[in-house]
This record gives sequence, structure tokens and C-alpha cells, in this order.
Amino acid sequence: IKYKVYTLGCKVAQAEGDQLKLLLEQLGCLEARSGETPELCLVNTCAVTSTASGKSRRLIRKLSRLYPDAKIFLLGCYATIADDSFLSSIPQIVLCADHRQGIFSAVEKYLSLHIIGKDFSPEPDNICDACNNNLFSTSNIKHGFGKKVKNKFPLARHRAFLKIQDGCDAKCSYCIIPHFRPEIKSLDPNEVIKQAQNLIASGHKEIVLCGIFLGAYGRDTAKKSRLRNSKEQPIVKIIENLLELEGLKRLRLSSLEPLDLTDELLSVLASSDKTAHHLHLPLQSGSDAILQKMARQYRIKDYMQAVEHARKYLPDVALTTDVIVGFPYETEEDFRQTLKVCELAEFSKIHIFPFSPRKGTAAYNWKDKMAPSEIIKRKLSEIRQLENQLKDKYYEKFIDKTVRILVEQTQPINNHYKCIGRADQYFRVQFIAKESLDNRICSVKITDTSEEPLKGELENHNEGKEYKNVS
Repeated sequence: IKYKVYTLGCKVAQAEGDQLKLLLEQLGCLEARSGETPELCLVNTCAVTSTASGKSRRLIRKLSRLYPDAKIFLLGCYATIADDSFLSSIPQIVLCADHRQGIFSAVEKYLSLHIIGKDFSPEPDNICDACNNNLFSTSNIKHGFGKKVKNKFPLARHRAFLKIQDGCDAKCSYCIIPHFRPEIKSLDPNEVIKQAQNLIASGHKEIVLCGIFLGAYGRDTAKKSRLRNSKEQPIVKIIENLLELEGLKRLRLSSLEPLDLTDELLSVLASSDKTAHHLHLPLQSGSDAILQKMARQYRIKDYMQAVEHARKYLPDVALTTDVIVGFPYETEEDFRQTLKVCELAEFSKIHIFPFSPRKGTAAYNWKDKMAPSEIIKRKLSEIRQLENQLKDKYYEKFIDKTVRILVEQTQPINNHYKCIGRADQYFRVQFIAKESLDNRICSVKITDTSEEPLKGELENHNEGKEYKNVS
């Protein structure tokens, strides 16, 4: 059986897409190559905004036209809210499963009962339940297809996403995610190490730790108010253990909240040359009044303290963020405060989103308090201009500096190779080498920051042990 997995949305969704591939490979399926027609199309959808929901619907419709004989699995966040009229309009959809029921167990059960034609263990329901209880691993699957399948990740090399946490109960007023993923779960520490070792053995040099609320790893809530008497930060120990793994060259964190940046966490990140000097800290707004309406768990004072501490431990750190423009009740002064905070934080990248009212959230009831669309468009244009200025300013700091690159693309050019990869600070860099350095860690001196990929000159490729930080 040939399949294709399509993933929309965040890094957690991408990690889940990789896990779906592993599950299908373990069940004896083969990924359709370029030009081949899949018999199964698994779409791991996103619905965090109305735009994301629309993209999910359009992709599914497109696949139904491209592959009229294929079966379609609608999985993930959009599956939670997909209405009957949409589902009935596409007869190829044979499975609709969201995170509340468990997408992995649903796929297992359907394949076992309807496609493969026989159970893959004496007790298939128990195995499905086991996979459902552990949303992150298929290592407990028993194989009954006549061959032993090694528990390795059939993925591309370079970077790999490792999902170690799921669910959120913080209930920001604009966010629908707690409706899609209400249960807080964390991957067992031993399983984290096991999966990381599998990824490294499969050739991956960088691991990106992912979670819906990554800082809630090892805890049963994402609400900071419930953790005031708890000094324990389980994610710190996991990071320490991962950094000890032989073969791991770079560890990156996908996203953290400002209050997660404790001295303990930052000191661990600063203590190893394996950690990527890149932190994604969602801001959403630079106005305390709007943060309060958003039900965010910090105020601007907290946020700027986190920025200051991050730069104290990691002077060359790239700080990226999310900002919502046009939130209900946002005044012009609120927006100006957001621009000011972005300037002070000196972000290298701002992910900018116009407010998207989502039914089922508190902010949905305030949509009549949104500014007119022409004002929101003007604000979006302003903050995009600022983002470009801040990005250029950050890049300029790296002229004549040496950074660590993981090469992800190579192209032969006149007996040489053009190599492109990402720095610790996440920006892309290209340089020329005498040999293909695909999936190698290289030290590269930056020579031109006028456009991305930045341009550089190769200094060495000794797996990144020797490189200079930008001060």
C-alpha cells in the first residue's frame, strides 16, 4: 500500500507527520515516490485560524481531484470542527480523527481492520489503546506481517522534530488550541531519549524539541498560577540528558513562554556548544491592557526581563516572536506600544497574524470591537516594515563573524558545490565548497548580509566543535 502524508501547521504537527510516516512504515506501507499515485492520503490539518482551516479544506479538495481512487484520512485539528456537509461532499474521506481521540490509534485501527485485512496482534484494541495513551511513540506496536521492522525513523536527514509534550489548558482568550488538544501529556523521559537516539542513528544532526506548550513538559498544567510553589522545571533535566547524547550536534527548542526562561534553563543552554542560540518567545501584543484581554500569563515587564536574561546568557541569541494585529479593543496607542516593544527586543523575525475570531473562544464574542479592515491592513504593513528593518539590523551584526551551519542543500556548480544551511540563530547561509557537505556541520564566516540566504566563506567542517559566538 502506497501512501503520502501532508502536514499543515506548526512544528508539533510536523513532528506528528513524521510519526505517522513511521507508523505506516511499521505497518508495512510504502511512501509514494514522486510521480507515483498514492492509495492513501493522510492530511494532518491545522485550524488555529480561519485561514488555516481554509487551507486544510482546499488541500483535501485538491487531493480528492488529483487522486480520485485514493482514500483520504482527515486528521488533526481541523478534524475537530469539520462539519458534516464538508465531509459528505468528499466521498474519499474514510477516516476523520482528531487529537482528542488520538490520530495514531485511529490510523492503526483503520489500517488493521479495513485495509491490511488482518489484525497485527492478537489483541489489536489493546494495542490501539496503548498507542492512544502514548501520543508520541509507536515503539509498542507488535508486528504481525511476517517480517521484523526495526524501530527507526524513515525520514530525511538534517533536522528532526521530536514532540515531547501535547495539550494546553492556559486558555488564552483568542486561542482555540485547548479545544483541539485539551489534555496535557508529556513523553516519558526514557522514551524521549530513546526516540532521540533513533533519530540520531537515522542520520539526523539536529533535533528540535516540540510541544504545544513546551514549558509545561513534565507538568499537568500550563497555567503558571498553579505552579507558583513549584521550583521544579522538568524540561531542564530532559535538555541536560539530550545534550549528553553522542552523535547529537545541535539541539533547538521550538517555542517557550517568557516565564519559562529561568536562570536554570538559560544556564543549561549556555553551558553547551550543542544548543542553538535561537529562542522563540511569543509576544502577541506590547500592551499590558491587550495582554490582559488576551488572558496571557505575563506582562511587558516580565517579557522584557526574559529578553534581558536571554541576552545575558546567550549574547548572540536570535529572538523570534508572534504578534497578533487587530485584536478586539486594540487602540492605536496599544499598537504603538507593540511596535516599541518589538524595537526594544530587537527581534530577528516576527510572525505576524491578523486577529482571527474563532468560535468557542472568549474573544469571538468581541469581534464587533475589531478595528475596520483598512486600519488592520495599515497596521500589518507597518509592523512588516519594522520586521524587515529589525531583521537587517540583526543580520548586520554577523558580518565577518563565524557561525555554525548545518548544511541542508547542496548543488554542483563548476566542479564545486553550493551549500545552503541554517545557522544556530536559524537564518539561512550559503557558501561554496570543494565537496558536497550535505548534512555536515560547518564553520562559515559571514561576508554578505544583504539578502537571505546570507553569504559566507567556509572555514572548516569539523562537526561544529570550533566556532566563534557573536558578542
